Amino acid sequence: MKITYSTTTKLRLLSQFQNVNESLKVFADYHNVGAGRLKRWIQQYLTGGLANLEHPVHNRRYPKKLKLRAVRDYRNHRLPTKEILLKYDIRGLSQLRNWVILYNNGKEPVRKRVRKMGRKVSYDEKIEIVKWVLKHNHDYKQAAQKFDITYSRAYAWTQKYEQANDWTALKDRRGKTRGREKQLLKEIRGLKAKLREREVQIAFSKKLIEISNREVKRPNDIKRFKK
Repeated sequence: MKITYSTTTKLRLLSQFQNVNESLKVFADYHNVGAGRLKRWIQQYLTGGLANLEHPVHNRRYPKKLKLRAVRDYRNHRLPTKEILLKYDIRGLSQLRNWVILYNNGKEPVRKRVRKMGRKVSYDEKIEIVKWVLKHNHDYKQAAQKFDITYSRAYAWTQKYEQANDWTALKDRRGKTRGREKQLLKEIRGLKAKLREREVQIAFSKKLIEISNREVKRPNDIKRFKK
């Protein structure tokens, strides 16, 4: 199983590594972190600071032209793989390899389209759909085709009505106010946790600030990190 490290954990390990006399390999082994992974974090920090170590909240989108340039550099061996990742700010080797596979198969390495959610259906239309289903012997498949919805939605709405014998069962989000209050409290707790996490990250980052201020000409030279 792939292990995911938080930004705070990365910063803590980099800060500790900065203050020990052990080699990168020994330090990485002691902390059960791959030496290659630790080296990559150092490279990311040297080239982009704290922001470069953070996990994206959403999947990052890469322009089509950037993907093609990266693939061509990879295929033509113009640059080592690690330098390509740094040059184009690509988060992982697997991502680059996927683009190369698509390119080799004659396809352009473009982002896959995400399937859209089902269309919004009004309360009155739900009633109309359920009435049609009941009239046509619970033919959910035909209802899905007729009303441009999924089989599961037609089934769920019909079940709701039959169990409650009340059309109001088809209304969205009963107890909406209470549910919204719970959601707001959850969001507030999440924001407080993020704020505490950010404060810790900044504290670690301050310990490494002189490193980020150095002129980065050779990010692969890990020895520079500890000077």
